[in-house]
Formats: sequence, C-alpha cells, structure tokens
Amino acid sequence: MVLPQIRSQSELQSAISGHSSTIIIFSAVWSQISEATKDNFERIGAQYPTLYQAWVSTDDNPELAEENGVNAIPATIGYKDGAEVTRFIGPQLLDSQIEAFISRVL
Repeated sequence: MVLPQIRSQSELQSAISGHSSTIIIFSAVWSQISEATKDNFERIGAQYPTLYQAWVSTDDNPELAEENGVNAIPATIGYKDGAEVTRFIGPQLLDSQIEAFISRVL
C-alpha cells in the first residue's frame, strides 16, 4: 500500500480527526533518507490495521510544514485521538525505532 499524500491543511485535519491513531511524515522525494523513513513506516505500519499513515511533501506544500512547526526532514508526527502525542525529527531506519514510535500512537 502506498501512503496517501496530504496536500492541504484541511486534508491534514481530516486525517488527524478522522482516525484514532495517525502518523504523518513530512518528506521530500529528493531526500533519500526521507524516502527510506517513509518506506519503512509504510512497511511496518501495514501490520497495524487501526493506524492511519500519510505523508506531506515539503516541496509541494511548504506552508503545511511551516504551519505544523516542521523545519527539517524527515519529520514524523504521531497523533492519538486528534492530539499530537509524539514527534521525531530525523531518519528512523531501524524497525525497533519505528515500532517504538508507533506504540506511542496506538
């Protein structure tokens, strides 16, 4: 499954409010480390049916990054019941890192 791309603040708010557990990855397609982080979350997150994941292109939507306090990529934000519960700036490449992040959101 390919992660859906969020393209507006209203789409972002719908993703957060429409799911009990949400992970949003701020990324850029030119950043190999961002793409690797996104791919790993996609692979591991697929094991959790109640988890919703999506991504935001910081190139296509720089205003979304700014509005959400993201100034470096990759940036991963986890939401539970509509509220931010965890945030990580930088790559997450180890399965154990990603599983720990997901566990804070579920």
